[in-house]
Amino acid sequence: MHKRSKAYVLLLLSTFAVSPIAGPAVYTATAAASTATTTAAVTETSTLAKLSAIKLGTTLSVKLSNVGIFSQSGGNILTYTLTYANTANSSVNMVNYFSKVAAPGGNLIKGVAVSADAPKKKIAAGESTSITYYANIGTATSVKGLKINMYGWNFSAANFEQRIGTFTVPSNYSVSALPGESKKVELSSMPVTTKAESLQIYKYNGKVYAKVGISLTNLATKVLTDPGYSLYLKSSGGSIFTLALDESSSEYKIQPQEKKTLYYMTEIPAYMNLTNMTLQIAKLDETLKLTLPVASYALPAAKTADFTVAAGYTKKVSVSSNIVDMQLLKANVYAENENGIWTYQFRVKNTGSKAVTLPAYELTVKSKEGYAFPVTTTAFASLTLKPLEEKLITLSASIPLTLAQDKLELQMIAPASSGDTNKLILPVAYFKIPYTLESDTHVLSENSVTNNYGTFGVTLQSLLRLPWGNEDLVQAKLNIRNSTSKTITLPKLSGILKVDQNDLTSSSQLVIDNDTTTLAPGASVQVTVLAHVPYTLDFSQTKIILQETSGENVSPFLTLGTTDGAVTSIAPLAEGKAFSIATTGKKASVQERLTTVYKGSSSKLIYSEIEMNSEETRQADLSRLYAQFKTADGQYFEATANQSELSTSPKGKTLITFWAKVPATVDTSSLQLYVGQGIAEGKLTSAGTAATAYVNTAAIPLAVTDVAAQTSLSNITMFPYTLAISNSTGSITAGSSNFTLAVNYILSQDTSYQMGTYGHKLILHISDPFGQYFEKSLTLGTDLTAGTYTTYTTTFSSNLYQTLGGGNYTLTLYDEFQGQRIALGSQVYNIDVTAKATATPTATATATPAAPAAPTVTPTPTATPEATAAPAPSSSASPAAGADGS
Repeated sequence: MHKRSKAYVLLLLSTFAVSPIAGPAVYTATAAASTATTTAAVTETSTLAKLSAIKLGTTLSVKLSNVGIFSQSGGNILTYTLTYANTANSSVNMVNYFSKVAAPGGNLIKGVAVSADAPKKKIAAGESTSITYYANIGTATSVKGLKINMYGWNFSAANFEQRIGTFTVPSNYSVSALPGESKKVELSSMPVTTKAESLQIYKYNGKVYAKVGISLTNLATKVLTDPGYSLYLKSSGGSIFTLALDESSSEYKIQPQEKKTLYYMTEIPAYMNLTNMTLQIAKLDETLKLTLPVASYALPAAKTADFTVAAGYTKKVSVSSNIVDMQLLKANVYAENENGIWTYQFRVKNTGSKAVTLPAYELTVKSKEGYAFPVTTTAFASLTLKPLEEKLITLSASIPLTLAQDKLELQMIAPASSGDTNKLILPVAYFKIPYTLESDTHVLSENSVTNNYGTFGVTLQSLLRLPWGNEDLVQAKLNIRNSTSKTITLPKLSGILKVDQNDLTSSSQLVIDNDTTTLAPGASVQVTVLAHVPYTLDFSQTKIILQETSGENVSPFLTLGTTDGAVTSIAPLAEGKAFSIATTGKKASVQERLTTVYKGSSSKLIYSEIEMNSEETRQADLSRLYAQFKTADGQYFEATANQSELSTSPKGKTLITFWAKVPATVDTSSLQLYVGQGIAEGKLTSAGTAATAYVNTAAIPLAVTDVAAQTSLSNITMFPYTLAISNSTGSITAGSSNFTLAVNYILSQDTSYQMGTYGHKLILHISDPFGQYFEKSLTLGTDLTAGTYTTYTTTFSSNLYQTLGGGNYTLTLYDEFQGQRIALGSQVYNIDVTAKATATPTATATATPAAPAAPTVTPTPTATPEATAAPAPSSSASPAAGADGS
């Protein structure tokens, strides 16, 4: 009938109150007299210890030690326990003695031993034995004044039965343990001290629920597990409700000498009288097919649970018999796209002595207007807290600004159970959310941030807006300092920037200097969060968000907001001064070596050579640099970089060239080079990886050098090469169309620098007496080889040379880079014309065949260029097709 429910109850864990340990074993009840207007105080007792024993024989006595009653539709079941004491030297056969209950109405009902005690037929010498009997007493609901007669067999008496004595249950006897009183019972044949601790009433979604707390102290030497008994809540009017074990008490496992409080719940009618409620424990006698009472407890006065937790207050929650503190520690909000963006910091602490796994609570923000907004989080998924361990959980929610932002609640609901329709789903708590606007962070001011990893001093060191091609790059640099006394290991982080109503997540990157993940007490780490924005976008507010990323799970680590404007320029270094790169494994100093401008008719080419000197003591892959040229009037031109892909030796030097083509009208007299470490996907770029942003930017003032053409070719510099032409001759054989040029030179190379591909060409420009010119494009180090006293020869052809009798030619050298030229110098040399050799005929002479004629080119006559003149247009004559030089 009263079948034990195995359903667990999802329950508000936080609103129970733990009662103090037991009071006196008497209870004063007030009963109304039927004929009087005054009340009389009756002192109740839950013990029968004062009842005298009945002598069954000279050496055998019996005491009534316990009485219980359990209401059932087929008749209420009375149980009573008789304790027999045998002082004889031999055993006593119990078949000679029996008992009967004098039921209301005068009927005598013989007591029958319960199945567990039925085998007890004898009492050993000098032993005491307790036997529990049951009887169906019909509709009787009280045991006060009840009589239990003891009988023995007497064959001379009527019916052969003789009444030996009678136990009368006192009128002040309570079958229930009184409020605050402990009761010793046997569960699964194990001694256990029990006590009714609390009764709380919950009202939720139009229903009323009762929650009962009972403590169990295992006095045995074995672990106590669920004995399979049923628990019931009984009202003062006699209504009985089956209790189900609460989810927070689902682990029914009590170690020897351990005390644990278990909680049970049931739904009750809203109109029920909550005074004088009783907790009953019963078990099913499988043999008798009857539910028998085990113990009963008068419950403390009912308390109505209030789910509301005032702002800043802590709620104590029972989870698996452990007390867990829960607190909405902090909340702040800022406006974005017509929504209030809320961030909450929620604290949980296990104050118990054992580890506890929290349920996966469901969280919702409820507005005053009745709207509910779910808070998505995985923080409670398999969250286990060690004893005294504390965790901070960061939550977020978006609430429309049309709703009152200062009247919100964070509602915590116990999780639903899949497939268990018997579970009661109740709130854990309603945390009032304090209305606090997010504070405005200012550059160079430190803010204290506390999260699950510790407390940090966070400083916004700089907020920059720098050029990136046809966009801008917003860079927020943070200094995060460990302000605790313990070492902190940072989680894997990602970063997001937001400006005004613009979410820049898609282009946001986070860069951690030196990939630092561990902070000793007082230690700091530099973190840069950056993202791309249109260069035409104006904004007044910047939001900086660091997130902890673990697989697909993302949770906030810290959030800062600032209305400080982003700085769009960098203070330049002192002229000639180097700036340092402090990245571990890539330490270096960087400074300008040379900057010049190649000037064309319609455009210019800015060219800069930058030295990067390694400060590492091992071979190192130094940073890949990214740069932009900035003009005096604020224009930016993205530079193309040429950098060696090889690693640099200790204390070695790397030469990096940057260049950009700009309109001819651009003023290049006062240039700066914005240069920084290239990054991609939050990491410093390596060789072959294109940068998507840059960090740690410096502004190098460039000293633009105008290269003056020299009047001698004895010392021509095209770094890292130096060319010295000691002599040059032009030779023509009279009547021939070929002009042979010979250049005697010394080429030296500075090999102290690691360099990328050398992109310069040396142009040999020859002007002859006819105003014609010829050019030869040479690669230093290949066409002209490094060494001393080397000769380079080449040949040009023109029909005009057949009549040339002498004169001179001008040799001009140009540095050509990306199609633009700078004249390096020129010098005039003589042309040697030699007579054509004539063969002398003799009888024995053999004719020597003439050398084959060189192919000829008919050049377009043009004026002879001056030494410093700009190179001729591409339509001018090219180098002779018949050139035989290398």
